[in-house]
Amino acid sequence: MASFVLRVLAVTLGLFFIFIGLLKLSPAISLDLYREMRKQYIRMAKVFPLMSFTAWRPNAHTYRKVIAATEVTCGLVLVFIPGPLKIAANVLMILVNVNDIIANYQIKDGYQRMSLPIVFVLLLTCRLMIYYQELQREKAQSIKPAEDSSSKCTSQEGVENREVNNEQESKKTK
Repeated sequence: MASFVLRVLAVTLGLFFIFIGLLKLSPAISLDLYREMRKQYIRMAKVFPLMSFTAWRPNAHTYRKVIAATEVTCGLVLVFIPGPLKIAANVLMILVNVNDIIANYQIKDGYQRMSLPIVFVLLLTCRLMIYYQELQREKAQSIKPAEDSSSKCTSQEGVENREVNNEQESKKTK
């Protein structure tokens, strides 16, 4: 069940990130949304969250293109590529969305703009938690059969020891 939930979350989130990334990269899907994204990233570049640490502010158009390319790439990984790359894409998308939340908070856009990144951070975090729970369950199941077989050996050895002790006692009494 958990692997089904992981697949559904990965595909759904991946397709959404591909769509949003393409909206930021190209006006082919929607010219109005593309223009709105461009305006939004011009405002977001002015309050770049890492500017206080690096004293560097990115070009707004480059910033938008890098974030969009990251979203498309991570979306493709979430949809098509299994394994550790999917976890890395998940973590990277959490960081990108946290960046969006911080930038929207700093430009005082309100919760209307922040709500979507907040929801996606929660969904990506849930996906990560489900993945690690499934990993722990698999480890516990792989350890449990080994413990069961070792306990059976111990039980058999105990039975054999009792039989040997009984035989020795019966020899002594004769």
